[in-house]
Amino acid sequence: MFWALASAAASGRLTTGGLVVYAQCAVGVSLIAFGGFSWALDGASAPVAAVLRLERSMAPKGALSSGRRDPSAVPTREIRFRNVRFAYDGAHQQPVLDGFDLTIPAGTSLAIVGQNGAGKTTLAKLLCRLYDPQSGTIEVDGVDLRDLDLAAWRHRISAVFQDFIKFELSLRDNVAPGGAPDTTIRDALASAGATSLADLDTVLSRAYAGGTDLSGGQWQRVALARALCAVGIGARVVILDEPTAQLDVRGEAEIFERILAETRHCTTILISHRFSTVRLADRICVLEQGRVIELGTHDELMARRGRYRTMFDLQAQRFGEALDEEGATHDVLT
Repeated sequence: MFWALASAAASGRLTTGGLVVYAQCAVGVSLIAFGGFSWALDGASAPVAAVLRLERSMAPKGALSSGRRDPSAVPTREIRFRNVRFAYDGAHQQPVLDGFDLTIPAGTSLAIVGQNGAGKTTLAKLLCRLYDPQSGTIEVDGVDLRDLDLAAWRHRISAVFQDFIKFELSLRDNVAPGGAPDTTIRDALASAGATSLADLDTVLSRAYAGGTDLSGGQWQRVALARALCAVGIGARVVILDEPTAQLDVRGEAEIFERILAETRHCTTILISHRFSTVRLADRICVLEQGRVIELGTHDELMARRGRYRTMFDLQAQRFGEALDEEGATHDVLT
């Protein structure tokens, strides 16, 4: 624009007065344009600057360090919680686990029971290293869990929580998200009682062509098959946090009998409110207020007539009062 004005003035097509007027207009418009651009840059940079200021303070709280030791050969002896203390919102909040001590021999099954808020799921999350305790240690064969390579340790664990993930992908990808041989996937589905749900290539959602929807109980069987598939490709610690809540009592007991048979060479931790399932484990741990108050086999705890016996009898009584189509459901418990 300024070149055109200068050329017109030089050739006599534009008077000096006209040149001044046009130049003033051009300068004014340019200032407005660049001023708006500067304002836009300032508005866009403010959130970026705020995030950069937060980055330093947030990183230490959210990051879990990874050790360098290879966990591929553990556990062979035991998993041990030593005086563990953990609170979700920091050290000044009421701890979920406080002075928690527990030893789990490798290759055995342990059932954990207790009231809501006793710390059952927290224990499982700490073992998966979703969190680290504020004090105390979790040791695997005498090695602090924090000294093990984080990614490699998680490959050694097969965990199914109540809020397990449902992928809108094929049945194959739901059972083995990281990949596995089809024979291993089919064996896992059979052990979970899910052989007739769908073909391996069927997408588990009707939102896709040829897809299918599953019921809550069927999804839970898929989640259990996912855990068993992980065992088939190398996991040696199995954590089951009430993944069969939508199955009936007999169905859950049948599934866990199969799972314990398939994971007899693993260290299996079962969290459940149903004592028909709990009694199948090698040992049972009763948690209360973040500590172990009873530990033993089903028969030992029943003979002790303590907290476990009280909870067992209360549940058996409730099942005895409600009859199903085949008769009293409490005959599974007694």
